[in-house]
Amino acid sequence: MMWKLVIVGLVLACGFVSRVTYEQILHPDTPAVAQSTDQYDCASFGSQESAQAELDRDPSDPNNLDPDGNGQACDDYPYGTSGTNNASPSSGSSNDATASPKPQPPQNNHLFNSGGPANGPVPLMADGGCPIEFPVRHKGLCYPS
Repeated sequence: MMWKLVIVGLVLACGFVSRVTYEQILHPDTPAVAQSTDQYDCASFGSQESAQAELDRDPSDPNNLDPDGNGQACDDYPYGTSGTNNASPSSGSSNDATASPKPQPPQNNHLFNSGGPANGPVPLMADGGCPIEFPVRHKGLCYPS
C-alpha cells in the first residue's frame, strides 16, 4: 500500500512539473537572449555593409545601430581606416573617388593557420577520424606525421 502512495505522489509531482514547464515555454517570464535589445553594436560588425544588412533585416533598430536616424547603420564608426586618403580624386572618372575598396582575399588559405599550435595535437573530427594535415591518431587526438 505504501508503494502505491509513493508512486501516486511521484506521478502527481511529475504532472505538476510538466505543467509548469509547459506554461514557461508558452509564456516565458523573461525574454530569450535572442529577443533582448542591444545584442549588437557597431564593433560587432567587420564593415558598414554588414551593419547595414542587420539594420535592413530589422528596421526597428533594437540594437541602436542608427542613433541619428538617417537610415545608415554605423555611418560614423571607423571601419578599416588606414592612414591613406581614398577620397582623393584620381585621373579616372569621378566615381572612382567614392567607390568602396575591394575586399582582399586572405593571403594563406590553410585551414589550420589560425594562430594555434602548428604541431598539434588537434581533437578528432566529428566522424571520429583525423584531418589529412594531422594523420596520426594517438589517445583520442590527432598529431602531424
